[in-house]
Amino acid sequence: MQPLEGLKVLDISQFLSGPRCAQILGDMGADVIKLEPPVWGETMRLMLSPIIGFDRALSNWNRNKRGITLDIRNPKGRDIYWKLVEKMDVIIENFAPGMMDKLGLTWEEHQRRNPKLIYCSIMGFGRTGPYKDRVAFDLIAQASGGIMFAQKTPHMTPGVFFGDFVSGAYAAIGILEAILVRQKTGRGQLVDISMQDVMYFHNFRALESKSAEPIKDYIQETLGEPMDDVITSEKRPFPCWYSYPVKDGYVAIVMLTDRQWNDAMTKIMNKPDITTQNQKFANVVERVKSRDEYLNLFKEWFSQRTAAEVEKAMVECKIPCSIVKNIDQVNDDPQLRSRAMYLEVEHTRYGSIPTPGIPIKLSETPGEIRTPSPDLGQHNAEVYGEFLGMSEAYVEELKNEGVI
Repeated sequence: MQPLEGLKVLDISQFLSGPRCAQILGDMGADVIKLEPPVWGETMRLMLSPIIGFDRALSNWNRNKRGITLDIRNPKGRDIYWKLVEKMDVIIENFAPGMMDKLGLTWEEHQRRNPKLIYCSIMGFGRTGPYKDRVAFDLIAQASGGIMFAQKTPHMTPGVFFGDFVSGAYAAIGILEAILVRQKTGRGQLVDISMQDVMYFHNFRALESKSAEPIKDYIQETLGEPMDDVITSEKRPFPCWYSYPVKDGYVAIVMLTDRQWNDAMTKIMNKPDITTQNQKFANVVERVKSRDEYLNLFKEWFSQRTAAEVEKAMVECKIPCSIVKNIDQVNDDPQLRSRAMYLEVEHTRYGSIPTPGIPIKLSETPGEIRTPSPDLGQHNAEVYGEFLGMSEAYVEELKNEGVI
């Protein structure tokens, strides 16, 4: 048994946020139907198509789905869409603001036709507010949520699509919450996800600054500098929360407690004169104030060692530490391997395709990776026959008409 077995989900989304949301549900057993336009499919599939075989990557966020095609702009296609909606528990979409409404596929009409339906909408700025009509992508979400500024990379394109993938995860959480409510009330509801909301919710620097606003002056007086710069200052970095260059890369380290500090000084770095016995380093506040006195000492010590040497020494003393892993290293990590985060799925054309494991580990009802990303319209006959009772001949007729 899987946690979401029996849940029927229609994924009409594109790019990354909606597909990731549906993938999470599919990994946990939901029956996810991936609906795409005929001929070219959804936009991400179209973007990958110039590089033959690169659609292998689709299995990273479209696995565990059955694929169908349908032209929802076509009146006949729209009629079929509504018949599918009546059979579904969940709909996931992330189209540009107003697009669904222009097609007559409003949330209100979905609710009228299927009162139990949970309709999940993921947009750059959600369905309300002064920015609700703006189009957005991951880059815009990270910029508008303050993440790029907080990361001190306002001049750089983010290297990880947090705006898309994290919003997709929150959409899945919202759907599960709505399912629990439906069990009590018998009614579905709208799950309205704003990517900007999600990014702001994860913006620790902004949240910390806002909550501490009444005591900012006191904090600055205590630390000797503005609160926002304590850990992330580029001019005066905090050596106890830092990524140091070593002989063959970088190593990240955290030693905030007195125990961690003393062990690092006495057991590893051989600097007993700067333990907590010295008033300048007696606690974390004093170590923040005196950072200029030992930053260069630390930099020199780290620069003379390899990443593996530093990590081994720190881990043995239970000091949080890790090599800053590049793409090749994180794709060949013993911990990730032991946690089944490197899995494979069999594709009829490409053979075995690597795909990430499931990050949520349930002891009794774990998820499962069953199928790769479907080819465009791969399950048309199967799904339309199963849900709507269509014959293979009629499905072929719809294909010839361009409806599917």
